Amino acid sequence: MKYNFYKKSKSIASLVIITMALSFASCNKSIDIFDLDINTDPNSPTIGSAELLLPEAQRNMAAFMEGLNNTQQGFMGVISSSDSYGLGANSFYGSWSYFYTGPGKDLQEVINAAKAKDNKPYLGIAQAMKAYSFSTMVDLFGTVPFSEAFLGNAAAININPKFDDGKTIYTECYKLLDSAILNLTAASPYTVTGDIMYGGSKASWIRFANTVRLRMLMTSRKVNTSASSQIQAALKPTGGIIESPSQDFTWKYGGQISPDLRHPWFTAAYLANNNFTYIGVQYMFDMLLRKDPRLPFYFRRQYDKILDQSNPTDRGATPVQGAYLVLNPDAWTKARAAGVLADTKADSAYFAGYFGRYRGDQSGVSEDVRYRMVPGVYPAAGLYDNRANAPYVLNTKSNSGGAGIFPMITSNMVNFWKAEAELAYGFGDAKVTAEKAIRESMTNVNTFGVSKDASSIAMKTADVDAYVANFLTVYDEAATAEVKMNKVLYEAYFANWGNGFEMYNAFRRTGYPSNLATPITLNSQFALRLPIPVSEGTLNPNAPKPLPIYYNDPVFWDTLKFKF
Repeated sequence: MKYNFYKKSKSIASLVIITMALSFASCNKSIDIFDLDINTDPNSPTIGSAELLLPEAQRNMAAFMEGLNNTQQGFMGVISSSDSYGLGANSFYGSWSYFYTGPGKDLQEVINAAKAKDNKPYLGIAQAMKAYSFSTMVDLFGTVPFSEAFLGNAAAININPKFDDGKTIYTECYKLLDSAILNLTAASPYTVTGDIMYGGSKASWIRFANTVRLRMLMTSRKVNTSASSQIQAALKPTGGIIESPSQDFTWKYGGQISPDLRHPWFTAAYLANNNFTYIGVQYMFDMLLRKDPRLPFYFRRQYDKILDQSNPTDRGATPVQGAYLVLNPDAWTKARAAGVLADTKADSAYFAGYFGRYRGDQSGVSEDVRYRMVPGVYPAAGLYDNRANAPYVLNTKSNSGGAGIFPMITSNMVNFWKAEAELAYGFGDAKVTAEKAIRESMTNVNTFGVSKDASSIAMKTADVDAYVANFLTVYDEAATAEVKMNKVLYEAYFANWGNGFEMYNAFRRTGYPSNLATPITLNSQFALRLPIPVSEGTLNPNAPKPLPIYYNDPVFWDTLKFKF
């Protein structure tokens, strides 16, 4: 009986289910009773939220840029990082891969999400940042995947994107900037939240987009027959450009330890296991000779004793070929003539802290990390260097915690670009513009340094004025516009401490400053670009064949093709 009852109950239940299904089907002919996949899982969206994606894209872009910053400053003899140009076939595989899986992809996802909801402010921000990041990729690698990038998850999957030439990508980036400004200008019900860079200010992002356009025009000006008129228009666009420190495009690091949000220079130089590389001797010594007020903000000495050359350990730690300036008679002669050092015990102790390396020094790394000059309070938020009363050994005093900045685009950079253009094309007053750029750099460094390290001593107005007066004298003595441009870009070289991108671009574009020392050892010729990873060339059939040679094949805008 139980068995029969169960069979009967099961039959009734089945009949009820079928009847209900048919009833639903009669109400809605489009429903398939066997299709149970009718819900969207809210925890697995196919398109991300622009609001959540944007801050991650900004963080990743800053990390990508900072990751390549040391290499470019090394190329320019500022620090010892690839300064002898011994680049391997896959030296930049990590950076390349990170861009296409990190900031580049993030920005494309913001664009996709913003388009899906017609969210114009987010769309405009992402388009402006994409133009900045891809034009920078062109400046670095020359040719990269652009038009077919980020299609690995598309309906028509493409995991072997073609490489677009740099000039084409620049053209597309100008279009992105046009679209960005239109979207940022248009009325929209959306407000921007989570914007780390500019706090959701559309006016700031319009200025940024306009400034990126100016940067690209300046970078590529030697291959643009309309550069003069286009640059003049770009200097006065609707919506303006970055013209004051409050408008600067900078990444701000925090003092947080876990997770570590501090400036990478700080963590490399100021922790117990410090391993910061060497600062170039010419860079620091030139600033000393020129009585540059930024010097104690840029660099921090660690040691005030002269290494004993009769001691094998000290001798083994001594920089080679005269780079240990305190024992270099020629350096002392120049320092005395400039009035920056005298034959005193105190000045000898001070000079002993100028511990760096010549450009291209490939000698072995000795146990010298406690002697090396390290980055100061600007931009790494380390320590100010008080010549009269400073502890020379790090990790013994409180410090400002690494809440530094990465100065990506600043108002003083813009004014140096403007001064260069005025000299190149004969409009405006380059002398006035260059002076403004120098003074802005001094103000930025001073304001930042005093705010980050309470022991900082503010620059004296008289010292800044004397430095500027010296520049103006040298400028007036220059016989031609080209010589004047060389002097201006020499000043830009020092103002751009912390940003190797602008140093490297300006040098490849002009060859200025022309007085940089040749590396004492060369593994190859000067790097005209970064090498595209050979793994990319091997795995992607659409990669250039053969891959460009980094010391032989310049990017599209480099007409100089500098060689030592």
